[in-house]
Amino acid sequence: MSELRCGCPGCHCDVDPERVFNHDGEAYCSQACAEQHPNGEPCPASDCHCERSGKVGERDITNNQLDEALEETFPASDPISP
Repeated sequence: MSELRCGCPGCHCDVDPERVFNHDGEAYCSQACAEQHPNGEPCPASDCHCERSGKVGERDITNNQLDEALEETFPASDPISP
C-alpha cells in the first residue's frame, strides 16, 4: 500500500489511514492542515512547519468561513409575493 501524503501546501507528513482528515476530497494529516491553518495552528508533526508555507499564508479566508457565508445566503431569494 502506498503512502498517502497530506494535501496541505508545504506539508511533508504522511496521512495515517486510521486518522485521516478529509476536506473537499483531499486527505490531510490533521484538522489544522485540512483547514489550511486559519489561525496559524501548527502542524502536529514537530519537524513540519507547513503553517508557515507561503501558499497557506496567501489565503485571506478559510474554507470554513466560505461554507458559513454560503449557508447564510440561503434561501437565495425571497418567495414571490402573491
